[in-house]
Amino acid sequence: MGIGGMRKRIQMQSKTTSADGGGSDAVSTWTTYNTAFASITPQSGQERLFGDQLQEPITHIVRMRYRTDLTFKDRLKYVYKSHGKSNSRTFNIKRIINVDSKDKYLDIMCIEGVAT
Repeated sequence: MGIGGMRKRIQMQSKTTSADGGGSDAVSTWTTYNTAFASITPQSGQERLFGDQLQEPITHIVRMRYRTDLTFKDRLKYVYKSHGKSNSRTFNIKRIINVDSKDKYLDIMCIEGVAT
């Protein structure tokens, strides 16, 4: 895929946890630390059983230029406008693959909309 196919601007977000000051549980928030252009390709939405365990399905593959600051602990957020409204989609990262080990592209296997 050429760079022209990467038209969606996505936010890379990391989770930060802080104490609420009152002795209760910590509060988690997601903070955008960078943005990049990428393509988003839908995959299947089926669950499957493997070795008596339910595997989480990969629902999308996000392809972007190679970078080293993204980990599976982060998430991706795509913000777009549709019919005059601002919408967003959240993708939780399951695997990151350096395509052909050439440090050119990353294929990021994600699950959309699952809370982490």
